[in-house]
Amino acid sequence: MLTNPLFDASYARLFGSDVTIDESSDGFFETFYRHFLQAPDIHELFRETDMKRQVVMLRKSFFQLAAFYVTSSPSAELERIGFIHHRLGVTSDHFDRWLDALVATVTEEDPLCDEATELAWRWAMTPGITYLKLFNYYQKHSGS
Repeated sequence: MLTNPLFDASYARLFGSDVTIDESSDGFFETFYRHFLQAPDIHELFRETDMKRQVVMLRKSFFQLAAFYVTSSPSAELERIGFIHHRLGVTSDHFDRWLDALVATVTEEDPLCDEATELAWRWAMTPGITYLKLFNYYQKHSGS
């Protein structure tokens, strides 16, 4: 199994060493949305969204992506997230920009973040993002 010590260390600085991510991390996810919503088309997708509720949902979704990194196996919850994003019309481009916003947030929030740490985050999150992209692709092309 490959290890990603830069991601692990950054993750611990941002969220602590507990397995779960609790509401004390909501500031991180609020910063994420500040980055993600800069694009007008993304901002429009969230126009009528309760952002406090959305931050809670993002925290839970993010945990599922981190779990996918650790286990290399999608959970039922990650599959449910895939269905939701498919129904909402989320595209591969949206997922790519989501990852860019996440890395921008890590850069801002982790005082020790450098280029290698940014790459480590991309490496850790890419499997889950790719799973969601493929899930979306198969749903779209299977007629669901």
